[in-house]
Amino acid sequence: MIHPPTPFTGAPLATRTPALAPALPQPQSRSPGEYGATSYSHSTSPSTASGGLPESSANDHSGLMISPTAHISANLNTQKRAYRQRRKDPSCDACRERKVKCDATETTACSECSSRNHKCQFTKDTNRRMSSIKQVQDLQSQIAELQQERQQLLTRMGGQDSMELEPHFSRNPREQRPPLFASGRRIPAPPMPEFDNVRDNIRTHSAGIFQTPKIHQGVGSTELADRFPDLPPRADFAHISRSYLDTTHEICPVLHWPTFQSEVDQVYTSRSFTGMSREWVSMYFAVLACGCLNIAATPYGHNGGMEFYDIASQAMTPWPQDPNIVHARLLFLLGLYATENNMKSAGSVWFACAARVAQTLSLNYSDPAQRSDEVEMRRRVWWAIYVQDRITSFVTNLPLIINDADCDDLLPSPIHDRYIGSQAVSHPHNIPEYPFVAIVRIARLFSGIHNTLKSSRIEFPELRAHENQIQSVLSQLPESFRPDSEARLESTALLPIITLHLARFQLYRRNLSPICPPESRVEALNSCVHVARDTAKAIQRTLQTVESDRDCMRRIASNFICIHFWRCILVLCLQKDYQSALTCVRALAAIRDMRKINTACGKNTLFFLEQLAERNRQGAENMYHLVHDEEILAYASGDLQSELEHSWAWGATSTATSPNAATYPAMQPSGTNEFVQGGLPIRPGPDAPEATTSDWPGWGAVEYAIKTLVDPQKRIAPRLAQGPSSTYYPPPHNPVKRVQLAADAPTASSLKLPSTPSDASRISIANII
Repeated sequence: MIHPPTPFTGAPLATRTPALAPALPQPQSRSPGEYGATSYSHSTSPSTASGGLPESSANDHSGLMISPTAHISANLNTQKRAYRQRRKDPSCDACRERKVKCDATETTACSECSSRNHKCQFTKDTNRRMSSIKQVQDLQSQIAELQQERQQLLTRMGGQDSMELEPHFSRNPREQRPPLFASGRRIPAPPMPEFDNVRDNIRTHSAGIFQTPKIHQGVGSTELADRFPDLPPRADFAHISRSYLDTTHEICPVLHWPTFQSEVDQVYTSRSFTGMSREWVSMYFAVLACGCLNIAATPYGHNGGMEFYDIASQAMTPWPQDPNIVHARLLFLLGLYATENNMKSAGSVWFACAARVAQTLSLNYSDPAQRSDEVEMRRRVWWAIYVQDRITSFVTNLPLIINDADCDDLLPSPIHDRYIGSQAVSHPHNIPEYPFVAIVRIARLFSGIHNTLKSSRIEFPELRAHENQIQSVLSQLPESFRPDSEARLESTALLPIITLHLARFQLYRRNLSPICPPESRVEALNSCVHVARDTAKAIQRTLQTVESDRDCMRRIASNFICIHFWRCILVLCLQKDYQSALTCVRALAAIRDMRKINTACGKNTLFFLEQLAERNRQGAENMYHLVHDEEILAYASGDLQSELEHSWAWGATSTATSPNAATYPAMQPSGTNEFVQGGLPIRPGPDAPEATTSDWPGWGAVEYAIKTLVDPQKRIAPRLAQGPSSTYYPPPHNPVKRVQLAADAPTASSLKLPSTPSDASRISIANII
């Protein structure tokens, strides 16, 4: 049997050697219904007409193996059989055997087969013209077999068990899972001598961003609430729920809002929670907690969200034996709030529980007996948990909870939930869509990247394969999502792009490790800078909208966005791309203290900029010296030093020996001006009561420090985010220091500095950059 053309044999005929070219065309008269206007002197099949090989060479993969004599004989035989080209309607198998006329078409069976209840098929070698459907099926099966064989070979090469292999194709042909690459062997990082000071600096200045490797001990108990509090005022719910709709619901539409709003109306009509289930009441307060995440001011103060979170979490104790989809939504919202409030351990536990409940309820599979709206909402809950599992695992360096083999269901619909009814899911045209589906498509890349990141070093073929997968996903997204696009972006459209850049950055930075060759480390740094520049460009496209910077960033503020922007600032400043770094600083300045981790990222950035300024003062401005400076690379790697397995700053040291003593030294007495060796004031850990934002000068200080690196002679007093009460200026004796005026002191423009300030006009030092 002659196989149909495959991707390896289906090259156009014009690209073959001249020996394979057909004889000169012989023009013949054709009827209007015949195929083509010119008859050639060789027999062609549909695959040849569409760019494939003729059937006489379908099995031949190399035209150079045919002798000239064979070509001459083939051309003579073809010319002798030229009259057969006049037949344009070949017969099916049954009519050919019975030698009767066949009236089959491209879409319908012939009358002979229909009358005899036979299957009308064209499988003979001479009847390939009517078997286009079968050709497509054969090609699909052959491609699937080749992909499976290739995947098995990759698995054997890496030594991975074949049972751990995840399938490459999903049931939805439009959604292909990224292949999992075999992880290489793990290589321990070499010991870093005389790195104690670097370790102390990482511990100190990573406070609030990531935890250094150590042993976690101690468990806490939660006091249970014996009753629900009073129902919040209706105006407060309207204010907070509007924030939830504009932020959380746009990104993770786990609720069918019209149904939830109707249930809330019933509660406020009766003015109590009477008649509502315990899990619904908990979910109500969880929605309020998430609504307080991105709101400027809540009626309940700064910690209003935490109060709602405590009520929602305590109300579900004891846990029920038979959970339902409301429990899955509740656990997801609790995990979302805990993660965004920088309670990473609690957030990971909530998400893990949500994933297990979703698997127990089989939310990842569709039940044909359910209504269309129920099926759609089950999909949305499942994929929301899936996305958060991927993002949380990447940010916190934890294993994935959900296996891609459990994601055989179709993707959710991108339409708003108001178009989802009990009868059917309508798809109106020209309406805005949720960015949620785009985030899901991108999150499906994380499994393959996460599996590759198990290796201590990533080889170039694996990087190239992941880049091809990323390009394949980008081709499925709108044109404005691509890095080279210049179109303006809405704030909600920025989130899928940042999710993609987060995965790319995490992939490329693995080769920054000292176990990699120097050229690989330089290439990894350049790749990270390239991702950072793409990120800055996307931010710039978003900030061009009519919204203010703060409103634009408020809608998408999240922990992982702050983490990614912070990572970009570090590598951009290391590569002296200060303009792109200032764009990322502008975005984080708009978020301000809406996320606790944002303040910690700002403090770490100030410390890193001080290290760069010190290198500049020492004359190490050349990038060649900076990329070979192990200390500065350890600082620029950021939270890559948070995992013991793939970090290198913790080599030849014991991470289990009370790191807190070195991390958070005792605070100096009030009124002293002593600083640690790194150049920043000593400050307590994130769990200490003294750990507040009072020692944080704001993102304006970061902007000023970057401008100082651009032009050390520039003396511009920045406008800081905390208002006119905190004014900064560069002192004349040190161009790198920055001095803060007291609250009752005049501004920098009106202040006349004496040559030696007296104690009466003494200004307090808040920070040294």
